[in-house]
Amino acid sequence: MLAFILAPFYVLVNLYIVHWVLRWTGCCHRLCGTRAFRVLFCVVYAFAALSPLTGFAVQEPQWLRHALKQVGSYWLGWMLYLVLAVLVVEGLLFAVRRIRKKDFQQMQRVRQVQGGVALVLVCAVCLYGMANADRLRATDYEITLDGAGEDMTVALLADLHLGYSTEAAYIEQAVQAVNNMQADLVVIAGDIFDNEYEAIPEPGRIAAALASLHSTYGVYACWGNHDVSEPILAGFTWDTADADKDDPRMEEFLRQAGITLLADEAVTLENGVQLVGRKDPSRDKKLGEGRLSPEALMEPLDPARPVFVIDHQPKELDELAAAGADLDLSGHTHDGQMFPGNLIMPLIWDNPCGCLQVGGMYSVVTSGLGVWGPDMRVGTKSEIVRITVHFAG
Repeated sequence: MLAFILAPFYVLVNLYIVHWVLRWTGCCHRLCGTRAFRVLFCVVYAFAALSPLTGFAVQEPQWLRHALKQVGSYWLGWMLYLVLAVLVVEGLLFAVRRIRKKDFQQMQRVRQVQGGVALVLVCAVCLYGMANADRLRATDYEITLDGAGEDMTVALLADLHLGYSTEAAYIEQAVQAVNNMQADLVVIAGDIFDNEYEAIPEPGRIAAALASLHSTYGVYACWGNHDVSEPILAGFTWDTADADKDDPRMEEFLRQAGITLLADEAVTLENGVQLVGRKDPSRDKKLGEGRLSPEALMEPLDPARPVFVIDHQPKELDELAAAGADLDLSGHTHDGQMFPGNLIMPLIWDNPCGCLQVGGMYSVVTSGLGVWGPDMRVGTKSEIVRITVHFAG
């Protein structure tokens, strides 16, 4: 539904970008004002701008669908920065026109320079974002909790988004990085999949890589909002019947990967830590299900022992703290993934990314391992989080 609402806006924005680029190129060189150049540019631009739709519509052959999906993924990021560049240039031109009152020829020269600089910056930012998305980092936090026990290390991953923007080699690199941490516990906080199971490249190879994760107490996960089966158009899911959304291949994949799924369930680790995995509210709404409240989840647990919660979306932090959770592990936000999204996230989430103390509980949110929508990261990072937990008792 949202894709339909945004479609007219998408068309108008792209028509304006085409108009702006042709006007800029036309004042740069006379060849760029020829009919042949304009037609060629419009054809290439239309292919890129329509790639999110063609990637959605084309089902076979798979190689073509994959290629169109990749082009569409990159295009959404390029378009974002083209729009921002056009807005900045037009704003500056308006200011120059009002302040300096330059004539037409002078304004054309100003347009040439500002437009050229803007397009060079767009290319630089987008190419950086494409490379940065594949650059994996490790982030470290140290927290101290009440209670007795030996220190432990928790490796937190989230938002793998296994699909068209994921390569098996990248997951193998991430697994190696986690194993180098020598973690006592590995947690995957949802959005393991990117809605379309068929989009996973080499699922057997990726499952085998995840199965090689080493930890003292095991590998546990919860579901995220994208861990359902739905077609994706430009990053937005396309609604299907509820019965079709729960893809059994996803659970089977987790079993093959040696990952224990916790869906409103709790386990007690050998060191006495109680680990709770929550259902995702968005996923459950799509499936017509519900999830337990923090109070209902915590009620059967031993309040004298530490409680770690895996919850894909960093919601209900105050409620979890009041219910007795000591550590909440989340993802979902991607830290905004691409500027200026990273500036908006603090307006939406109490903890958009990082480590935050909420009452007697720590909330740790990772920016994630994979990407959603554009296969880029600008102003954020792809990360694995290592949390060193000390016990004060």
